[in-house]
Amino acid sequence: MTQSGRITFAKLCHEELLRQKERESIGLYAEKRLHSVLKRWMYDDFTAHEKKVPKRDGKSSRFVADILTPEGEIIEIQTGELYPLARKIAFYMEETDFKVTLVHPLIAEKHISWMDPTTGKLAERRKSPAHDTVLSGISLLKPFIPYLGNPRFSVLFPFLELDEYRFLDGYGKHRKLRSHRYEQIPLGLRSAEKLADRSEYLAWFPLDLPERFTAKAFAKHTRLRGYALYDAIAVFQALGALCRVGKEGRATLFERKI
Repeated sequence: MTQSGRITFAKLCHEELLRQKERESIGLYAEKRLHSVLKRWMYDDFTAHEKKVPKRDGKSSRFVADILTPEGEIIEIQTGELYPLARKIAFYMEETDFKVTLVHPLIAEKHISWMDPTTGKLAERRKSPAHDTVLSGISLLKPFIPYLGNPRFSVLFPFLELDEYRFLDGYGKHRKLRSHRYEQIPLGLRSAEKLADRSEYLAWFPLDLPERFTAKAFAKHTRLRGYALYDAIAVFQALGALCRVGKEGRATLFERKI
């Protein structure tokens, strides 16, 4: 990631903060701000935005791409869960000949400000310990396993600095559990990692693992937990980095293949 790329991203963040847009709901407004910055950063030409995607035979479809470039590339930007995009990506890969880039932002640094939902008063702003890694990003790609390594499919992970505003409307003593997000404001771009070839995914496989290992050992080496842990294992298994070889007690035993 070049310095000019970071400067361009910061400029777009500033422009989006100054834009006066009317939204029908807070939820739409919150998601649109980050999405809009990323869309312009990827391709700052509004004539290529929100384009209907034709099938391979030229017939129209119901799918609308975030970006469809004149060069024949589809760019889809998803700031939330990736599973809802699975059907759309499958259509692009199976029914068209376009190249497809999936863009999903990851957190490099985030500050959270808590807001009283009644008065709008900000209670506090603190740095969150949460941050993402390329491995945590790879764990999100399970819905797209059939296309990983396909020369027409690539993934881009921008690592962002964000300010997040959340309502104090949850459970617990401090009303933070299961609270609702009000808005995410992108502040800057730290770096970006693009994965396309199979080798680029496998480059992030932890080579310091023993030849045979359990999910617990994989978690220790990657710091992944829960669904992310097992989804990452599934992705690397599909890419041929590991395979199941039996049991170690009650735990599944895996073997490295690279």
